[in-house]
Amino acid sequence: MVSSFTDSNMSLIAARNIVAAVALLFTGATASAEVVLSPAEMREVASQAVLQGRPDVAYDLAGALLQRDANDIDAQLIRSRAARDLGRYDTALEHARRAWDLADFDRARYAAALAQAQALASAGNNTRAQWWLRRAAQIAPNDQLKTRAARDFQYVRAQNRWSTYLSFSISPSSNINNGSRNETSELFDLPLDFQLQGEARALSGVEISTGLSTRYRLQQSSTRRTDLFFSAQHRSYVLSDDAKEIAPDADGSDFATSSAAIGVQQLFQLSETGTHLGWNARVGKVTFGGDDLLRYSRLGTEYRTVVGESGLLNLSLSHEAQDGLNGRDDASIWTGAVGYGHRLENGNRISLSATLIESESDADYLDYTKREIGVRYSLSQPIGRALWDFGVTVSDKTHEVSNLTSDGREERSVEASITAALPDFDFYGFIPTVTLKAERTDANLDLYETENFGIRLGIRSAF
Repeated sequence: MVSSFTDSNMSLIAARNIVAAVALLFTGATASAEVVLSPAEMREVASQAVLQGRPDVAYDLAGALLQRDANDIDAQLIRSRAARDLGRYDTALEHARRAWDLADFDRARYAAALAQAQALASAGNNTRAQWWLRRAAQIAPNDQLKTRAARDFQYVRAQNRWSTYLSFSISPSSNINNGSRNETSELFDLPLDFQLQGEARALSGVEISTGLSTRYRLQQSSTRRTDLFFSAQHRSYVLSDDAKEIAPDADGSDFATSSAAIGVQQLFQLSETGTHLGWNARVGKVTFGGDDLLRYSRLGTEYRTVVGESGLLNLSLSHEAQDGLNGRDDASIWTGAVGYGHRLENGNRISLSATLIESESDADYLDYTKREIGVRYSLSQPIGRALWDFGVTVSDKTHEVSNLTSDGREERSVEASITAALPDFDFYGFIPTVTLKAERTDANLDLYETENFGIRLGIRSAF
C-alpha cells in the first residue's frame, strides 16, 4: 500500500514479498520493511520486474503509480503487460485501452496498440488482435517497429483458427467476353467467310471483381492440420461505348459470373525437413449471366517437399465432376500439375509450373486436352518505388471434335503479365498493385482467335 507521495519521491510500504523481490532483483539487499522510490524509479523497477518474470511485483508497483496518477500511461502499459502475464486478460485489455486513450504521440500509440493486441491474443481473440497489429504497423514511428508489428501479425495469424482474405480489383480490358479478334471466320468447312457479329466478337469494357475466402481450423497438431473453408467470388462488367456499338443488345450483366464453394482440407507433415502430403474436397456452384451454370464436386491431393536449401517442389492431382444446369452438358475433368519454386541468393524467386488438363464430355466444346507451362520471376527488392513480378504462360488446347469443322479445334495461347506492388502506399498493411496483361490465342478457326490487353488495379496484404 502507498503511505505517502511527494513531488520528488514516494514512500512505499508494501507486502514483504514485494519488498523482498525488489531487493533481491535490483539491489541484492536483505528485505526491509520500507523502500523509498521516486516515480521514475518505480517505473524502472516495475519494467525490470516484468522482464525478469515477476509480473506480480510489476502489477502492484504499477498499481501504486496509478493511485498517484491515473493518467500515467507508462504505468498503464506496465500493468497491462503484468496482468496479461498473470492470466488476467480482461484487466490487461482494460489498461491497454486506457493507455490508448491517453496516448498523444505515435510511439505511445504504437505501444498501446501492441498492448491491446497482446492482451487479445492471449485471451484467444486472435482476429481482433490482428486488427490492432495492423493499426500498430500503420502508426509505427520507424521501419524497425513496423517490421516487429508485421512479424507479430504473422505469428498471431498462424495461431488463429479463423483466417479470412478479401480481394477487390478493377480491370479495364479489350476483351471481357473472350470474343474473336476477327470480323470474319470460315465455318463448317465451307470456302466462305462468315461475318461475325455481336457477342461473337471481342467486346471491351471494365471488369469489377470482389472475392472472399475464409477458413476455420478444426484441428492442429505437430503432424496434422484440418481446416474447413468457404470461398465466394463475383465478377461484373461494364461495356464500353465501342462494345455497345458492336453488340447493341448486350449488357455487362450478360457476362457476370458468380461462384461459391465450401469444403474441407487436411495436411500431414511427413518429415521435419518440410515434406507434406494433403488432400482436399469441395462442392460448389457457378452462375453465368444471372443463371445457374453448373454444380461441381472436386477431390484433390497435393504433395510438397523442400529441395536443397531454397527449393520447393509441389505435385498435385484433382478430379472435378461437373453437373451442368440449364441445358449445359456434364463434364469430368482431371487436372495434374507440377511446380518448382527456387529462392536465389539475392532473394529473388523463380517459379516453374506445368499443368495437364483432360476434360471429357458429350459436348465437343467441353471435351478437350490442355497443356500449359508457366514461369514467374519475382524481385525481392524494389526497383524505383515498386516491387516487380513477371510471368509468362504458354498453352495449347485440343478438341478432337468440333461441330464447326471436320478437323477438330486447335488453339495455342501466350500470356504475359507484369505486376507492380507499391509498398510506399501501404495503408494498414495493405498495398495497391497494378498488373499489365497481354494475351493472344491463335486457332485453326478464326472464331476462336482472341486477343486481350488489360490492366488490373488491386489491393493485397503486405504481410
